[in-house]
Amino acid sequence: MPIMAESEALQALKDKGSLYAPEDGYHFKGTSGKHTSGYCNIDPVLPFSSLLSRMTEAIVDNFKELGAQTVIVPATGGIPLSQWGSHHLEKLNGGEVLGVWADKAKPGGFAVERDGFAEALKDRKVLVLEDIINTMFSIKQVIELTRHRGGEVVGVGSVVANTGVSAEALGVDKFFNLATFAYDAWEEDECELCAKKVPMVIDIGHGNKFAEQHPDYPTVQVIKA
Repeated sequence: MPIMAESEALQALKDKGSLYAPEDGYHFKGTSGKHTSGYCNIDPVLPFSSLLSRMTEAIVDNFKELGAQTVIVPATGGIPLSQWGSHHLEKLNGGEVLGVWADKAKPGGFAVERDGFAEALKDRKVLVLEDIINTMFSIKQVIELTRHRGGEVVGVGSVVANTGVSAEALGVDKFFNLATFAYDAWEEDECELCAKKVPMVIDIGHGNKFAEQHPDYPTVQVIKA
């Protein structure tokens, strides 16, 4: 089967209900705290192992010559990418590739806490993968964490990225995203959607936190039960 192209990836994400485009009229809050007019929710794709495998294969194929020894992802939606990413790199290069993830820490950020995960990063070439890169907030934290743990970040790959995400912006030598999905992002006090009272989505992203702080602001849920 040929390597998945961007058009096929975008169609698959649309078919599974993962993409919320600006024209859909929704309002989201991301991990960074910024508000956005669009969102990609990877959850509807996760049950489809073969589809996720092909998406991950298409990403890591662009890094096969960099000698990655470990794949790391931020939890939680990206965890399957660490396993499929290491699997496909092993098939491409023949050597052992480890797959780990950074758990969410309190009150914020990420940490490498699980037994053996820190050792999988130290003095090794590491490929950082992510399902969706919105404002680069989370992925930059994982890049910094990997370096702090002694890993050499050889690149960053993602299933979907917003426009503006680049290797330079991430502070890495190489970046590849399987698909680009464009939407606007604002700081909360500059959000154009807030000014228009566009309802905040509270069951995807971090809109629930916004709703707790602004109980009189209109909200909406988009996940079908």
